[in-house]
Amino acid sequence: MRRYNLRLDGEAKWKIVDRLTMCTAELGGAALRQMQWAEACDMISILNSLNAIESAARDYEALTAAE
Repeated sequence: MRRYNLRLDGEAKWKIVDRLTMCTAELGGAALRQMQWAEACDMISILNSLNAIESAARDYEALTAAE
């Protein structure tokens, strides 16, 4: 499951929503909203990739801690 999704945020603007909290996602304290389509799509890709890396790192850490 992808953690982040796009939602329409006004006329022809987009925001990124965190599916865990159902709130607008933030990066460095800035809300990720009022973006153009291409910018929002790029940011979604980055955020979901980072989330996948963090998840894999947690899984690996748990696996090595169990040894």
